[in-house]
Amino acid sequence: MTEIARVALIRRLDEIVMDQGTLRRAGDPKRLETSRLSSLARELERAGDLLQALRAQRLYATLQDTAWDRVSARLTQARLERDSGQLPYADSTLRSLRDILADPGDDSLRHWRGVNLGRFIAEEHYALTRALADAGLPADARTVLTAADAILGELSENAANGVRKLAEQTAERVREVS
Repeated sequence: MTEIARVALIRRLDEIVMDQGTLRRAGDPKRLETSRLSSLARELERAGDLLQALRAQRLYATLQDTAWDRVSARLTQARLERDSGQLPYADSTLRSLRDILADPGDDSLRHWRGVNLGRFIAEEHYALTRALADAGLPADARTVLTAADAILGELSENAANGVRKLAEQTAERVREVS
């Protein structure tokens, strides 16, 4: 049954990829309704097809309007890339996420440092750092660790508290492989 569901999900994704016009809102055709892509990514991930989930998530990320939505979508994209072993892509995605944080283009991210989004961004950086260290890529791990520590330093005290132990464990792992 999982395979049948997976095939149906891939077909739905293919339809959207081939004709993104299917995402247009009925009442406002200039705007897109991208939640179907996000749902497809989650369903494909649940079905165990990380590569197709990633395909849906990448398209979803490119179609986001606000900086908050772009960052959130890229965060999920980086996690899927890391989970599927595509570590260089995850690194690149997190770099683009940091670029959005540095120059958001709108005010939707004004509170990211004090809410869970900031904590999740830091956690994904540390998770990628650990994956890079475990993959025997200590130089890359140190680079991402530096970025993770910089993000941790920007977080509010409450947001940072939930990440400090992970930061310490990850730094220790990087020291072990260096």
